[in-house]
Amino acid sequence: MVSLWKKYVYAVIYAVSMGEKIKPIQESIRRSLNKYHLSSSKFDRKVSGLVYNIFRNLGLIDQIIYSMTKINIKEYDLFIRGILRIIVYIYQLDKLSSSETKKTIRKYCIKYLFEKYPLYKAIEIKNYITILSSNKWTPITDEEKIMLKYKVSPELYTALYKAFKLLGEDLDTFLIETLKPLPHVFRVNSLKASRDAIIKYLRDSGYSVEKSKYSNQAVRIYGSLGKEVLRLVETGILVPQDESSMVAVELLDPRENMDIADLCAAPGGKTTYIAERTSLRSRIYSFELYKDRVKRLRLLLERTGTEKAVQIYIMDARRAVEKLGTNSMDRVLVDPPCSTTGALARNPDVRWRYNEKDVEKLIELQYEILEAGWKILRRGGLLLYTTCSVLPWEGEYVISKFLKNKGDVEIIKLSKPFTRSRILPSTMRSWPHRHGVIGFYYALMKKK
Repeated sequence: MVSLWKKYVYAVIYAVSMGEKIKPIQESIRRSLNKYHLSSSKFDRKVSGLVYNIFRNLGLIDQIIYSMTKINIKEYDLFIRGILRIIVYIYQLDKLSSSETKKTIRKYCIKYLFEKYPLYKAIEIKNYITILSSNKWTPITDEEKIMLKYKVSPELYTALYKAFKLLGEDLDTFLIETLKPLPHVFRVNSLKASRDAIIKYLRDSGYSVEKSKYSNQAVRIYGSLGKEVLRLVETGILVPQDESSMVAVELLDPRENMDIADLCAAPGGKTTYIAERTSLRSRIYSFELYKDRVKRLRLLLERTGTEKAVQIYIMDARRAVEKLGTNSMDRVLVDPPCSTTGALARNPDVRWRYNEKDVEKLIELQYEILEAGWKILRRGGLLLYTTCSVLPWEGEYVISKFLKNKGDVEIIKLSKPFTRSRILPSTMRSWPHRHGVIGFYYALMKKK
Protein backbone atom coordinates (compact mmCIF):
# COMPACT_ATOMS: atom_id res chain seq x y z
CA MET A 1 0.00 0.00 0.00
CA VAL A 2 2.85 2.38 0.83
CA SER A 3 4.34 1.75 -2.60
CA LEU A 4 1.01 2.51 -4.29
CA TRP A 5 0.61 5.77 -2.37
CA LYS A 6 4.11 6.81 -3.36
CA LYS A 7 3.37 6.07 -7.01
CA TYR A 8 0.09 7.98 -6.73
CA VAL A 9 1.69 11.12 -5.31
CA TYR A 10 4.62 10.97 -7.74
CA ALA A 11 2.16 10.56 -10.62
CA VAL A 12 0.25 13.65 -9.48
CA ILE A 13 3.50 15.62 -9.19
CA TYR A 14 4.47 14.62 -12.71
CA ALA A 15 1.05 15.38 -14.22
CA VAL A 16 0.69 18.76 -12.50
CA SER A 17 4.25 19.77 -13.36
CA MET A 18 4.21 18.65 -16.98
CA GLY A 19 0.66 19.92 -17.45
CA GLU A 20 2.17 23.38 -17.92
CA LYS A 21 3.93 22.17 -21.07
CA ILE A 22 1.82 19.28 -22.35
CA LYS A 23 -1.60 20.20 -23.71
CA PRO A 24 -4.33 19.17 -23.31
CA ILE A 25 -4.08 18.30 -19.62
CA GLN A 26 -5.62 14.90 -20.36
CA GLU A 27 -2.44 14.02 -22.25
CA SER A 28 -0.25 14.98 -19.28
CA ILE A 29 -2.41 12.80 -17.03
CA ARG A 30 -2.27 9.88 -19.47
CA ARG A 31 1.51 10.01 -19.67
CA SER A 32 1.78 10.21 -15.90
CA LEU A 33 -0.47 7.19 -15.35
CA ASN A 34 1.57 5.19 -17.86
CA LYS A 35 4.89 6.31 -16.35
CA TYR A 36 3.90 5.13 -12.88
CA HIS A 37 1.86 2.10 -14.07
CA LEU A 38 -1.38 3.34 -12.53
CA SER A 39 -3.66 3.05 -15.57
CA SER A 40 -6.81 1.11 -14.68
CA SER A 41 -5.73 0.97 -11.02
CA LYS A 42 -7.83 2.29 -8.14
CA PHE A 43 -5.68 5.44 -8.24
CA ASP A 44 -6.43 6.16 -11.91
CA ARG A 45 -9.45 8.37 -11.21
CA LYS A 46 -7.86 9.83 -8.07
CA VAL A 47 -4.91 11.14 -10.09
CA SER A 48 -7.17 12.61 -12.78
CA GLY A 49 -9.52 14.21 -10.27
CA LEU A 50 -6.78 15.84 -8.21
CA VAL A 51 -4.88 17.13 -11.25
CA TYR A 52 -8.03 18.62 -12.80
CA ASN A 53 -8.93 20.35 -9.56
CA ILE A 54 -5.46 21.84 -9.26
CA PHE A 55 -5.61 23.28 -12.79
CA ARG A 56 -9.15 24.51 -12.20
CA ASN A 57 -7.77 26.53 -9.26
CA LEU A 58 -4.31 27.25 -10.69
CA GLY A 59 -4.25 31.06 -10.61
CA LEU A 60 -5.85 31.11 -7.17
CA ILE A 61 -3.28 28.60 -5.91
CA ASP A 62 -0.41 30.75 -7.15
CA GLN A 63 -1.97 33.79 -5.48
CA ILE A 64 -2.23 31.89 -2.20
CA ILE A 65 1.43 30.85 -2.46
CA TYR A 66 2.49 34.45 -2.95
CA SER A 67 0.18 35.74 -0.23
CA MET A 68 1.50 33.27 2.35
CA THR A 69 5.21 33.10 1.42
CA LYS A 70 5.90 36.19 -0.74
CA ILE A 71 7.76 34.00 -3.24
CA ASN A 72 7.29 34.19 -7.00
CA ILE A 73 6.51 30.63 -7.98
CA LYS A 74 7.63 31.28 -11.55
CA GLU A 75 11.23 31.50 -10.31
CA TYR A 76 11.23 27.77 -9.52
CA ASP A 77 11.32 24.82 -11.90
CA LEU A 78 8.26 22.90 -13.07
CA PHE A 79 8.43 20.19 -10.42
CA ILE A 80 8.89 22.48 -7.43
CA ARG A 81 5.98 24.54 -8.75
CA GLY A 82 3.96 21.36 -9.05
CA ILE A 83 4.70 20.26 -5.49
CA LEU A 84 3.85 23.63 -3.95
CA ARG A 85 0.62 23.78 -5.94
CA ILE A 86 -0.40 20.29 -4.77
CA ILE A 87 0.25 21.24 -1.14
CA VAL A 88 -1.78 24.46 -1.41
CA TYR A 89 -4.71 22.74 -3.07
CA ILE A 90 -5.01 19.90 -0.55
CA TYR A 91 -4.47 22.07 2.54
CA GLN A 92 -6.23 25.29 1.51
CA LEU A 93 -8.94 24.33 -0.99
CA ASP A 94 -9.66 20.59 -0.79
CA LYS A 95 -12.74 19.96 1.36
CA LEU A 96 -13.06 16.23 0.69
CA SER A 97 -9.75 14.55 1.55
CA SER A 98 -9.22 13.31 5.07
CA SER A 99 -6.48 14.73 7.26
CA GLU A 100 -4.69 11.39 7.00
CA THR A 101 -4.75 11.52 3.19
CA LYS A 102 -3.41 15.08 3.25
CA LYS A 103 -0.57 14.07 5.58
CA THR A 104 0.30 11.14 3.30
CA ILE A 105 0.41 13.35 0.20
CA ARG A 106 2.54 15.90 2.09
CA LYS A 107 4.89 13.15 3.24
CA TYR A 108 5.57 11.87 -0.28
CA CYS A 109 5.89 15.37 -1.74
CA ILE A 110 8.68 16.01 0.76
CA LYS A 111 10.21 12.60 0.03
CA TYR A 112 10.23 13.47 -3.68
CA LEU A 113 12.09 16.72 -2.93
CA PHE A 114 14.86 14.99 -0.99
CA GLU A 115 15.22 12.33 -3.69
CA LYS A 116 15.43 14.73 -6.63
CA TYR A 117 17.05 17.93 -5.33
CA PRO A 118 20.21 19.00 -3.47
CA LEU A 119 19.79 19.05 0.30
CA TYR A 120 19.77 22.86 0.61
CA LYS A 121 17.05 23.21 -2.02
CA ALA A 122 14.92 20.42 -0.51
CA ILE A 123 15.13 22.05 2.93
CA GLU A 124 14.18 25.45 1.48
CA ILE A 125 11.05 24.09 -0.22
CA LYS A 126 10.16 21.96 2.80
CA ASN A 127 10.06 25.15 4.89
CA TYR A 128 7.58 26.66 2.41
CA ILE A 129 5.52 23.47 2.57
CA THR A 130 5.35 23.84 6.35
CA ILE A 131 4.05 27.40 6.03
CA LEU A 132 1.49 26.48 3.34
CA SER A 133 0.16 23.46 5.24
CA SER A 134 0.18 24.88 8.78
CA ASN A 135 -1.66 28.19 8.33
CA LYS A 136 -5.08 28.97 6.88
CA TRP A 137 -5.45 31.41 3.99
CA THR A 138 -8.48 33.68 3.61
CA PRO A 139 -9.24 36.04 0.70
CA ILE A 140 -8.82 39.74 1.41
CA THR A 141 -9.13 41.68 -1.84
CA ASP A 142 -12.11 41.68 -4.21
CA GLU A 143 -9.92 40.04 -6.83
CA GLU A 144 -9.09 37.17 -4.48
CA LYS A 145 -12.77 36.74 -3.66
CA ILE A 146 -13.63 36.49 -7.37
CA MET A 147 -10.84 33.98 -7.89
CA LEU A 148 -12.07 31.84 -5.00
CA LYS A 149 -15.75 31.93 -5.98
CA TYR A 150 -15.55 31.52 -9.75
CA LYS A 151 -12.09 30.00 -10.33
CA VAL A 152 -11.14 32.52 -13.04
CA SER A 153 -8.49 35.19 -13.27
CA PRO A 154 -9.57 38.79 -12.58
CA GLU A 155 -8.60 39.67 -16.16
CA LEU A 156 -10.83 36.96 -17.60
CA TYR A 157 -13.66 37.93 -15.25
CA THR A 158 -13.47 41.53 -16.51
CA ALA A 159 -13.59 40.38 -20.14
CA LEU A 160 -16.50 38.02 -19.47
CA TYR A 161 -18.41 40.72 -17.58
CA LYS A 162 -18.15 43.04 -20.58
CA ALA A 163 -19.06 40.27 -23.04
CA PHE A 164 -22.08 39.00 -21.11
CA LYS A 165 -23.48 42.49 -20.72
CA LEU A 166 -23.39 42.86 -24.51
CA LEU A 167 -24.86 39.41 -25.07
CA GLY A 168 -27.59 39.72 -22.44
CA GLU A 169 -26.52 36.60 -20.56
CA ASP A 170 -26.14 35.96 -16.84
CA LEU A 171 -22.45 35.74 -16.00
CA ASP A 172 -22.92 34.35 -12.49
CA THR A 173 -25.03 31.44 -13.76
CA PHE A 174 -22.55 30.75 -16.56
CA LEU A 175 -19.49 30.67 -14.29
CA ILE A 176 -21.16 28.46 -11.68
CA GLU A 177 -22.28 26.06 -14.43
CA THR A 178 -18.71 25.74 -15.73
CA LEU A 179 -17.63 24.48 -12.29
CA LYS A 180 -19.95 21.48 -12.47
CA PRO A 181 -18.68 18.13 -13.79
CA LEU A 182 -19.83 17.36 -17.32
CA PRO A 183 -21.06 14.00 -18.59
CA HIS A 184 -18.88 12.19 -21.10
CA VAL A 185 -20.12 13.00 -24.61
CA PHE A 186 -19.28 10.87 -27.65
CA ARG A 187 -20.22 10.73 -31.29
CA VAL A 188 -21.26 7.30 -32.51
CA ASN A 189 -19.45 6.65 -35.77
CA SER A 190 -22.26 5.60 -38.12
CA LEU A 191 -19.73 4.02 -40.47
CA LYS A 192 -19.18 1.35 -37.83
CA ALA A 193 -22.30 1.18 -35.64
CA SER A 194 -25.76 2.61 -35.00
CA ARG A 195 -26.43 4.84 -32.02
CA ASP A 196 -29.27 2.62 -30.77
CA ALA A 197 -27.04 -0.47 -30.86
CA ILE A 198 -24.28 1.27 -28.92
CA ILE A 199 -26.70 2.58 -26.32
CA LYS A 200 -28.10 -0.94 -25.82
CA TYR A 201 -24.60 -2.43 -25.55
CA LEU A 202 -23.51 0.14 -22.98
CA ARG A 203 -26.68 -0.20 -20.91
CA ASP A 204 -26.31 -3.98 -20.96
CA SER A 205 -22.74 -3.40 -19.72
CA GLY A 206 -24.03 -1.42 -16.75
CA TYR A 207 -23.55 2.17 -17.94
CA SER A 208 -25.93 5.06 -17.46
CA VAL A 209 -26.24 6.37 -21.02
CA GLU A 210 -28.74 8.43 -22.97
CA LYS A 211 -29.26 9.99 -26.36
CA SER A 212 -28.03 13.54 -26.54
CA LYS A 213 -30.44 16.33 -27.29
CA TYR A 214 -28.86 18.29 -30.11
CA SER A 215 -27.21 15.78 -32.45
CA ASN A 216 -28.59 12.48 -33.72
CA GLN A 217 -25.15 10.87 -33.43
CA ALA A 218 -24.33 11.95 -29.86
CA VAL A 219 -24.57 9.96 -26.64
CA ARG A 220 -23.96 11.02 -23.05
CA ILE A 221 -22.41 8.62 -20.57
CA TYR A 222 -22.60 9.35 -16.85
CA GLY A 223 -20.15 8.11 -14.25
CA SER A 224 -16.74 6.56 -14.76
CA LEU A 225 -15.61 5.04 -18.05
CA GLY A 226 -14.58 1.42 -18.05
CA LYS A 227 -12.83 -0.87 -20.49
CA GLU A 228 -15.92 -1.26 -22.68
CA VAL A 229 -16.01 2.45 -23.50
CA LEU A 230 -12.25 2.68 -23.92
CA ARG A 231 -12.35 -0.21 -26.37
CA LEU A 232 -15.07 1.52 -28.40
CA VAL A 233 -12.94 4.68 -28.51
CA GLU A 234 -9.80 2.80 -29.53
CA THR A 235 -11.64 1.09 -32.38
CA GLY A 236 -13.17 4.36 -33.62
CA ILE A 237 -16.76 3.43 -32.87
CA LEU A 238 -17.03 6.20 -30.30
CA VAL A 239 -15.38 9.58 -30.87
CA PRO A 240 -15.00 11.99 -27.92
CA GLN A 241 -16.68 15.16 -29.19
CA ASP A 242 -18.98 17.77 -27.69
CA GLU A 243 -22.44 18.17 -29.18
CA SER A 244 -21.80 21.80 -30.07
CA SER A 245 -18.89 20.65 -32.23
CA MET A 246 -21.05 18.02 -33.95
CA VAL A 247 -23.73 20.63 -34.64
CA ALA A 248 -21.14 22.72 -36.50
CA VAL A 249 -20.69 19.96 -39.07
CA GLU A 250 -24.44 19.42 -39.33
CA LEU A 251 -25.00 23.13 -40.00
CA LEU A 252 -22.39 23.05 -42.76
CA ASP A 253 -24.44 20.29 -44.41
CA PRO A 254 -21.64 18.40 -46.21
CA ARG A 255 -22.87 16.06 -48.94
CA GLU A 256 -21.50 13.35 -51.14
CA ASN A 257 -19.33 14.24 -54.14
CA MET A 258 -18.30 17.61 -52.75
CA ASP A 259 -14.96 19.34 -52.29
CA ILE A 260 -14.73 20.33 -48.63
CA ALA A 261 -12.01 22.17 -46.71
CA ASP A 262 -11.48 22.12 -42.95
CA LEU A 263 -9.00 24.91 -42.33
CA CYS A 264 -8.04 24.17 -38.70
CA ALA A 265 -8.56 20.45 -38.52
CA ALA A 266 -6.78 18.87 -35.53
CA PRO A 267 -7.59 16.99 -33.40
CA GLY A 268 -10.00 15.82 -36.10
CA GLY A 269 -13.47 15.52 -34.63
CA LYS A 270 -15.07 17.69 -37.29
CA THR A 271 -12.97 16.35 -40.18
CA THR A 272 -13.89 12.75 -39.37
CA TYR A 273 -17.54 13.67 -38.91
CA ILE A 274 -17.58 15.37 -42.33
CA ALA A 275 -16.14 12.17 -43.83
CA GLU A 276 -18.73 10.11 -41.99
CA ARG A 277 -21.66 12.34 -43.03
CA THR A 278 -20.61 12.07 -46.67
CA SER A 279 -20.12 8.28 -46.52
CA LEU A 280 -16.46 8.74 -47.57
CA ARG A 281 -17.69 9.97 -50.95
CA SER A 282 -16.42 13.53 -50.79
CA ARG A 283 -12.95 14.98 -51.09
CA ILE A 284 -11.91 16.55 -47.80
CA TYR A 285 -8.87 18.79 -47.44
CA SER A 286 -7.69 19.31 -43.88
CA PHE A 287 -5.16 21.94 -42.86
CA GLU A 288 -3.12 21.85 -39.66
CA LEU A 289 -0.04 23.88 -38.84
CA TYR A 290 1.50 21.80 -36.04
CA LYS A 291 3.03 18.36 -36.62
CA ASP A 292 2.20 17.05 -33.14
CA ARG A 293 -1.46 17.88 -33.71
CA VAL A 294 -1.32 16.25 -37.14
CA LYS A 295 -0.30 13.00 -35.41
CA ARG A 296 -3.50 13.12 -33.37
CA LEU A 297 -5.48 13.88 -36.52
CA ARG A 298 -3.98 10.92 -38.39
CA LEU A 299 -4.66 8.60 -35.45
CA LEU A 300 -8.32 9.59 -35.35
CA LEU A 301 -8.65 9.18 -39.11
CA GLU A 302 -7.23 5.67 -38.84
CA ARG A 303 -9.42 4.73 -35.89
CA THR A 304 -12.61 5.97 -37.52
CA GLY A 305 -11.82 4.46 -40.94
CA THR A 306 -12.04 7.84 -42.67
CA GLU A 307 -8.43 8.33 -43.82
CA LYS A 308 -9.06 7.54 -47.48
CA ALA A 309 -11.43 10.53 -47.82
CA VAL A 310 -9.04 13.09 -46.33
CA GLN A 311 -5.98 14.87 -47.72
CA ILE A 312 -3.89 16.53 -44.98
CA TYR A 313 -1.82 19.65 -45.54
CA ILE A 314 0.66 20.51 -42.79
CA MET A 315 0.71 24.26 -43.31
CA ASP A 316 -0.79 27.59 -42.33
CA ALA A 317 -4.47 27.64 -43.30
CA ARG A 318 -4.06 31.22 -44.51
CA ARG A 319 -2.16 29.77 -47.48
CA ALA A 320 -4.89 27.28 -48.43
CA VAL A 321 -5.44 28.97 -51.79
CA GLU A 322 -1.91 27.91 -52.80
CA LYS A 323 -2.99 24.26 -52.64
CA LEU A 324 -6.65 24.41 -53.55
CA GLY A 325 -6.96 27.45 -55.81
CA THR A 326 -9.67 30.09 -55.75
CA ASN A 327 -13.39 29.26 -56.03
CA SER A 328 -12.70 25.53 -55.67
CA MET A 329 -14.61 24.33 -52.57
CA ASP A 330 -18.29 23.52 -52.09
CA ARG A 331 -18.04 23.72 -48.32
CA VAL A 332 -15.49 25.40 -46.04
CA LEU A 333 -15.25 25.03 -42.28
CA VAL A 334 -13.38 27.80 -40.46
CA ASP A 335 -12.86 26.92 -36.80
CA PRO A 336 -9.79 29.04 -35.98
CA PRO A 337 -7.72 29.21 -32.79
CA CYS A 338 -9.55 31.19 -30.12
CA SER A 339 -9.59 32.01 -26.41
CA THR A 340 -11.51 28.75 -25.70
CA THR A 341 -13.64 30.62 -23.18
CA GLY A 342 -16.64 28.50 -24.12
CA ALA A 343 -14.87 25.40 -22.84
CA LEU A 344 -13.93 26.43 -19.29
CA ALA A 345 -15.47 23.26 -17.86
CA ARG A 346 -13.43 20.91 -20.07
CA ASN A 347 -10.18 22.91 -20.18
CA PRO A 348 -9.60 24.23 -16.65
CA ASP A 349 -6.26 25.87 -17.46
CA VAL A 350 -8.12 28.30 -19.75
CA ARG A 351 -9.58 29.87 -16.62
CA TRP A 352 -6.19 31.39 -15.78
CA ARG A 353 -4.34 32.03 -19.02
CA TYR A 354 -6.53 34.77 -20.55
CA ASN A 355 -4.50 37.68 -21.88
CA GLU A 356 -6.10 40.58 -23.72
CA LYS A 357 -3.12 41.16 -26.01
CA ASP A 358 -3.04 37.48 -26.97
CA VAL A 359 -6.74 37.61 -27.83
CA GLU A 360 -6.19 40.68 -30.00
CA LYS A 361 -3.63 38.68 -32.00
CA LEU A 362 -6.07 35.77 -32.23
CA ILE A 363 -8.77 38.05 -33.63
CA GLU A 364 -6.43 39.14 -36.42
CA LEU A 365 -5.63 35.51 -37.16
CA GLN A 366 -9.32 34.54 -37.13
CA TYR A 367 -10.17 37.18 -39.69
CA GLU A 368 -7.24 36.24 -41.94
CA ILE A 369 -8.22 32.55 -41.90
CA LEU A 370 -11.83 33.52 -42.64
CA GLU A 371 -10.69 35.52 -45.65
CA ALA A 372 -8.59 32.58 -46.84
CA GLY A 373 -11.63 30.31 -46.53
CA TRP A 374 -13.72 32.72 -48.57
CA LYS A 375 -11.16 32.80 -51.38
CA ILE A 376 -11.32 29.04 -51.87
CA LEU A 377 -15.13 28.86 -51.65
CA ARG A 378 -16.92 28.69 -54.99
CA ARG A 379 -20.10 30.61 -55.78
CA GLY A 380 -23.14 28.97 -54.26
CA GLY A 381 -20.97 27.26 -51.64
CA LEU A 382 -21.34 27.48 -47.88
CA LEU A 383 -18.80 28.56 -45.28
CA LEU A 384 -19.31 28.07 -41.56
CA TYR A 385 -17.32 30.23 -39.16
CA THR A 386 -17.30 28.89 -35.62
CA THR A 387 -15.32 29.37 -32.43
CA CYS A 388 -15.59 27.88 -28.94
CA SER A 389 -15.47 31.37 -27.46
CA VAL A 390 -18.14 33.32 -25.58
CA LEU A 391 -16.45 36.63 -26.40
CA PRO A 392 -18.29 38.59 -29.15
CA TRP A 393 -15.05 40.16 -30.39
CA GLU A 394 -14.04 36.65 -31.54
CA GLY A 395 -17.49 35.96 -32.99
CA GLU A 396 -20.05 38.60 -33.87
CA TYR A 397 -17.49 41.38 -34.35
CA VAL A 398 -15.37 39.28 -36.72
CA ILE A 399 -18.43 38.42 -38.82
CA SER A 400 -19.79 41.98 -38.77
CA LYS A 401 -16.48 43.28 -40.10
CA PHE A 402 -16.45 40.55 -42.75
CA LEU A 403 -20.00 41.33 -43.91
CA LYS A 404 -19.13 45.01 -44.12
CA ASN A 405 -16.03 44.36 -46.24
CA LYS A 406 -17.48 41.76 -48.62
CA GLY A 407 -20.17 42.31 -51.23
CA ASP A 408 -20.71 38.67 -52.20
CA VAL A 409 -21.92 37.32 -48.85
CA GLU A 410 -25.38 36.05 -48.03
CA ILE A 411 -25.77 35.30 -44.34
CA ILE A 412 -27.87 32.20 -43.65
CA LYS A 413 -30.10 32.75 -40.62
CA LEU A 414 -29.50 30.34 -37.76
CA SER A 415 -31.79 29.79 -34.77
CA LYS A 416 -31.74 26.04 -34.12
CA PRO A 417 -30.82 23.98 -32.23
CA PHE A 418 -29.44 26.68 -29.91
CA THR A 419 -30.23 30.41 -29.52
CA ARG A 420 -29.82 33.43 -31.77
CA SER A 421 -27.12 35.95 -30.92
CA ARG A 422 -28.39 39.15 -29.39
CA ILE A 423 -25.68 41.13 -31.18
CA LEU A 424 -26.04 39.56 -34.64
CA PRO A 425 -29.40 37.73 -34.72
CA SER A 426 -28.67 35.89 -37.98
CA THR A 427 -25.95 33.98 -36.10
CA MET A 428 -26.23 31.56 -33.20
CA ARG A 429 -24.68 30.65 -29.87
CA SER A 430 -24.68 27.55 -27.68
CA TRP A 431 -24.25 28.00 -23.93
CA PRO A 432 -23.11 25.74 -21.07
CA HIS A 433 -25.70 27.21 -18.69
CA ARG A 434 -28.57 27.05 -21.21
CA HIS A 435 -27.85 23.91 -23.21
CA GLY A 436 -25.36 21.89 -21.17
CA VAL A 437 -22.74 21.97 -23.94
CA ILE A 438 -19.53 23.85 -24.69
CA GLY A 439 -20.11 27.47 -25.61
CA PHE A 440 -19.86 27.90 -29.41
CA TYR A 441 -20.54 30.70 -31.87
CA TYR A 442 -21.84 29.90 -35.39
CA ALA A 443 -22.11 32.03 -38.53
CA LEU A 444 -23.15 30.35 -41.79
CA MET A 445 -22.56 32.23 -45.04
CA LYS A 446 -23.24 31.58 -48.71
CA LYS A 447 -21.10 32.97 -51.53
CA LYS A 448 -23.25 34.82 -54.05
